[in-house]
Amino acid sequence: MPTLTSNPPLSEGYRARSTNWISVRLLNIYRLGLASIFFAQSFVSPSPLINIVHLSLYSWVSFAFLALSLVWIVAASIERRGFHRQVHLQIYGDTIIIILLMHACGGISSGLGMLLIISVAISGLLTEQTLAILFASLASLGLLAEHIYSVMNIPVYTGTSTQVGILGASLIATAIVTHKLVMRVRSSEQLIQQRERDIALLSALNQEIIENMQAGVIVLNRNDQIRHINRAALQMLHLDRDKPASLQRDCPGLHSTLDSWRNSSAYESPFIPYITGSDDLQISFRGLQSAGQPSTMIFLNDISSIRASMQQAKLASLGHLTASIAHEIRNPLGAISYAAELLNESGKFEEADQRMLEIINQHTLRINHIIEDILKISRGSATTKEPIELDTWLPEFIDDFCQSGLASAESFSLEIEAEHTGMLFDAGHLGQILTNLCSNACLHGDADKPISISVFADSSHSLCIEVADQGPGMSGDILDQVFEPFYTTSHQGSGLGLYIVAQLCELNNASISARINEYNGASFTLRMTSPATRPDLQKIP
Repeated sequence: MPTLTSNPPLSEGYRARSTNWISVRLLNIYRLGLASIFFAQSFVSPSPLINIVHLSLYSWVSFAFLALSLVWIVAASIERRGFHRQVHLQIYGDTIIIILLMHACGGISSGLGMLLIISVAISGLLTEQTLAILFASLASLGLLAEHIYSVMNIPVYTGTSTQVGILGASLIATAIVTHKLVMRVRSSEQLIQQRERDIALLSALNQEIIENMQAGVIVLNRNDQIRHINRAALQMLHLDRDKPASLQRDCPGLHSTLDSWRNSSAYESPFIPYITGSDDLQISFRGLQSAGQPSTMIFLNDISSIRASMQQAKLASLGHLTASIAHEIRNPLGAISYAAELLNESGKFEEADQRMLEIINQHTLRINHIIEDILKISRGSATTKEPIELDTWLPEFIDDFCQSGLASAESFSLEIEAEHTGMLFDAGHLGQILTNLCSNACLHGDADKPISISVFADSSHSLCIEVADQGPGMSGDILDQVFEPFYTTSHQGSGLGLYIVAQLCELNNASISARINEYNGASFTLRMTSPATRPDLQKIP
């Protein structure tokens, strides 16, 4: 089945191109020069180039040759429609004039008949094969007629029929060989033209495919100049399509990441993923070698939809779990709690029995708190990110936290070390995260020493918020598990507080980590990868 890129069969025969006027002009220049030389020899006696036997005939024929040369030049310049007619007339005229000049110079022995080979070769280049052979045959008959006439009318004629036969055979062979060579050249030319069309079509198809890809594609030359960037990459990097893009100027962070990849040990790997600027944008590099010119391809993939789908699937599964928990646990738990309260109101228990009732109430409340935390995760309301300036937002949060009675204003130490404190985050989620971290710091930290909240930029220009206490700290084993669900070291905790914090950070393209600080207390660091936190990557969404 033929396709858009399949090659049509080449034509078996060759048809002369009607626009090949350049060859005709070159032929006219050659003819004019040759005619000028012949005509000039009629004024030189004796001629140093040729042996003129019949001067009068030679002079008139050479003059006619010169005049016709001028006529053909003018005709080729004025009349552009009769290409084949002009070529035929010129070949006929050259054949007759050369034979007459040859006769005026002594016949076949003068050697001027060899000029017919050039005319026949030109006819093979500009006409069809049958016409070229026809011209060669007519020229051979003209040579034979001139030889017979010379033998019968010129007593001292020295030409032989063998010379005539060899020259005639040479003319026919020249016509055949020339045309075969021209056909081969034309076939190669057609093949090249077809390959050019195929390449142009494939290039257009590739261009269309790349332009409509959901992934961003950037092609760089050896000097890291952008050779091509598709529509998706422009949208991801927030670049203007109407302005020439520069990787160094518009995306310096991406350019520095490219340098890091080139300097890394993984440079030879065919496909190395990097995540820079945002968890929603995955950047991959690939080195290319094209005709000895090194190039680099950058692939940008927006994985926000994948992450959202995974989060929705996780929340959906958790929703089914919480529905089962609410149905299977809350009802009997409520009955247990209500029965314990009734027993407590009777007041007929000893101190040991009263302690048992307190344990029942305490643990029913704990189980109820666990259920409520799971419900918070499963509800998973949509994230609404908004610009937040931490230098003004954090003092307001500390005031609100202190008004709740959990701590006093003297219990906090706020340090803003980052030059740029802007970030994209859900304000409700950020408040919930810091409330949880500050509550843990108040619970487990030293009450006589302040809780430190600091804002800074790390080595990769990511904005960080650290909440640190000066309590007894945690061991390394505990640090590795604090963000796992239902893991807790407190008999009163649900083990879901820090897990919820980690989930909320993930929803806002952030991460949370824990470490032992220099005061041997616990430090929790919220690290943003939002573009607003990185001045050199503000173009990357």
